[in-house]
Amino acid sequence: MTRFIHKTIFIFLISILLNPQADAIEEIVIDGPPTVLITNVTIYDGTGAMPFKGQVRIKGDRILTVESDKVPRIVSDNQIIDGMGLDLAPGFIDTHSHHDIGLDKEPEASAVITQGVTTIVRGMDGFSEGLQDANYFSVRQFAEYFQSIPIAINVASFSAHNSIRLEVMEEDFRREASVEEIEQMSSLVDLDMRSGAYGLSTGLEYDPGIFASTDEVIELAKVSGGYQGKYKSHIRSEDREYWEAIDETIEIGRQAKIPVNIDHFKLNGKFNWGRTDEILSILNAAREEGINVTTDVYPYEAWSSSIATLYPERNFDDPVETKFILDSLSSAEDITFVYHTLHPEYVQKTVAEIARENGKTEVQMLSELSKESYTLGSAASPVEYVVAKGMLDSDIRLLLNWDYSNVTSDGELVCSHPRGCGTFPRVISKYRGEDGIGSLERIIYKMTLLSATNIGLKDRGVIKEGAFADLVLFDADNTKDNATFSDSTLKSEGIHSVWVNGIRVLNNGEPSGELPGRILLKNKE
Repeated sequence: MTRFIHKTIFIFLISILLNPQADAIEEIVIDGPPTVLITNVTIYDGTGAMPFKGQVRIKGDRILTVESDKVPRIVSDNQIIDGMGLDLAPGFIDTHSHHDIGLDKEPEASAVITQGVTTIVRGMDGFSEGLQDANYFSVRQFAEYFQSIPIAINVASFSAHNSIRLEVMEEDFRREASVEEIEQMSSLVDLDMRSGAYGLSTGLEYDPGIFASTDEVIELAKVSGGYQGKYKSHIRSEDREYWEAIDETIEIGRQAKIPVNIDHFKLNGKFNWGRTDEILSILNAAREEGINVTTDVYPYEAWSSSIATLYPERNFDDPVETKFILDSLSSAEDITFVYHTLHPEYVQKTVAEIARENGKTEVQMLSELSKESYTLGSAASPVEYVVAKGMLDSDIRLLLNWDYSNVTSDGELVCSHPRGCGTFPRVISKYRGEDGIGSLERIIYKMTLLSATNIGLKDRGVIKEGAFADLVLFDADNTKDNATFSDSTLKSEGIHSVWVNGIRVLNNGEPSGELPGRILLKNKE
């Protein structure tokens, strides 16, 4: 007790010396759980407001006080952490993530927390696979599975259309669903929403979603909207049928009366490059109409998926189609395998290199590789993944700069694409300023409160009294990504400490071993 009194007097005297003109300093007494004071920091509260020097006090899993240096409060804190003049922000929120795959085997999620991310959103692209080799995991099953597996991060879930469609239609999915099948799917979406899903996710460029009618998706989106959920979509085409896919997404929002989010928003394909004004004018018009359209964006020119997605009609033997892909979407030199169960020798090789090794033309090689992948893989478990360049950085900056776009990674724990390990530090280091997305406080807003708002997360993504104590302490001027396309697993630097629900999971850049993360369930926390 004597130690706490001495500490209180010391803090009081220091405050008077540093702030002789300050208002009267408030002294408060706190009962209950111990408190932690993070002091000597510049606070970015997540709202986009100007930063200020101050301190944040944590009690349990919540933020107790947020104080300016000008008006500190005197408390007998159990632990005082010197922030060393670094920057303190809300923990970053990854709104389109695949970092849940393998999380049961790597619960510390080092690729996530070393970026300053405290919450991820799963069930993306319409898939909820990744656990126990199951094609379909309901939100309830996912939550129950992790009841006995502590993790370092928070995880929110969406109801996954592709997995649900496979569950109902099994291998007979290459057609439109019947009324009865849509009713069965609706029941599963309803169960997910009642179990705590934040909305419905689709991946309409993938099997089986590519065969779903717009009416099918609208009916399922209405179920989500009935629970005030969101609709998130990997749209039906990100290149050749791009504009039609955008119109479809807006129409789903219009008919289902639900907020819609375009996942990993991009302009893919040479014929779409530079058309940012056109696409943003369409989205702005939709918002003016009353449709709540938002997007999330990752800061890389290359995408990653199965090579088979290059063929929306699955016409792998068509040489005209294949030549169009290589000429207009991604060249053979720009398509690199990062995973292949059938041909591990192809990993880190381009389609061009594989073609030369096999004495075939690039058209022949792309056709054969894609057909083999589609034939021997499955909708939920592709046998390979590629990384392929298809966008322009100048477009990415403009899309990310849109007022309703937040930062996302679309990454995974194994970091086969550098976005899995480097997205958020990359935006901080390379997208600040007039040629990026503006000030650091605006960048933080696009990683925190805007992200939470676009998903529907409560009391996260902001530093305020009563919010959850998900925090990141970092050196903004020295934060950067190290992951590259040639070495994609390198961790980022500049992130000093991370707190999840009031517990420090990263300390001086190293995982602490603490696992205080939670499975977030809508309206149940």
